[in-house]
Amino acid sequence: MKILYLCSDLGIPVLGRKGAAVHMRVMSEALQRAGHSVVLAASALNKDPWEASQPVSVEVMHLPPAPEVSQAVLGLTTFNDSIGVENSLPGELRRILYNQQLVGQLERRFRNHAPDFILERAALYATAGVHLAQKLNIPLLVELNAPLALEQSAYRATGLGKLAAQSERWALTRADAIFAVSAPLRDYVCSLEVPEARVQVLPNGVDVELFYPAPRNPELHAKFALGSGPVLGFVGGLRPWHGVQALPLLVERLVVRYPQLRLVIVGEGPMRAELESAFSARNIDAHVIFTGSLPHLEVSALIRQFDVALAPYPVLDHAFYFSPLKLFEYMACGIPVVAAAVGQIADVIRDDETGLLYPPDDIDALTSACLRVLADPEFGQRLGTAAAAEVHAHYTWSGNATRIVEQARLLIAERVGN
Repeated sequence: MKILYLCSDLGIPVLGRKGAAVHMRVMSEALQRAGHSVVLAASALNKDPWEASQPVSVEVMHLPPAPEVSQAVLGLTTFNDSIGVENSLPGELRRILYNQQLVGQLERRFRNHAPDFILERAALYATAGVHLAQKLNIPLLVELNAPLALEQSAYRATGLGKLAAQSERWALTRADAIFAVSAPLRDYVCSLEVPEARVQVLPNGVDVELFYPAPRNPELHAKFALGSGPVLGFVGGLRPWHGVQALPLLVERLVVRYPQLRLVIVGEGPMRAELESAFSARNIDAHVIFTGSLPHLEVSALIRQFDVALAPYPVLDHAFYFSPLKLFEYMACGIPVVAAAVGQIADVIRDDETGLLYPPDDIDALTSACLRVLADPEFGQRLGTAAAAEVHAHYTWSGNATRIVEQARLLIAERVGN
């Protein structure tokens, strides 16, 4: 099969370190390992010119915004500056114009060498996939990782919420199949009047050749000065909806019992400075190591240093529609996980068997769960072993690739039959 994997999201540099970029690279490589030919087409490659590109074995087609798009956006930005106004309209305009440009570019590239189907990562104002699929008369399959228009309205308040919602509905109702990463997200898609038969739940997964149980690397342990005490770990964006605000109080409580304890925080985000201040104010900053953002290839070895892996998601004011990549990677490495019992997490983890669950925002329960694992390493090992077996059996990128291709084959057969 020839597959065009399309990402029109200007905020996802596909050769960068963001989770969305990792998802696209590992999925494209899983499709390629299954014997398919994949072209990964994207608007952006790197977040900045100093960031080293992460490796990917498939062909990457870079399709940046055309000069005329940039000029139109610059004009609106200049107007905002001239009247002392700050808003997101230039960025909105950029997305809209870019998708219009993208249709023509892709049609010229693939007119005489069409793919068998398009796999598109959903994005705000992402209309190019629909138009191209219609022009080439091939199926369009969409990956949806969040209710994008809802997020835009709730968190960014751009003033164009209605237009974003109309665009999202238009695109999703015209896709041949949609893979939502969670059941709440599937329900959201169906609420947009997309037929239920077109929507499937496909959680995130892992690359089992990278994330698997293995002995700790003593050199890595020394590099990060993890010491002789237990090691807790968190991987992910430092943002409120990841629950990182719970970490300072958690560490403050645990160091009373374990004075040599270390917390490793892998990732970056807008809350880093706030977290550093909170650890310092409690005089526990010496117990915390911020690694910053790391290449995905290096994350698994660091996860294996953890005695407990944390997913402390809070109560949100909307449905928990995430499929946390960190959860599957922790579990695949055989590390005992302590996680908030929300959304898909409570479906993936069997409490007391493949991990420990606690009520979100309950710091007492979070602390108790961590202490239980730290006090009984054999129990933690049993949790980790069972977790790894669960993920390797049911949540892999190779398995996801198989499901996507099977769906595409059905859609292609239906077109031939008609």
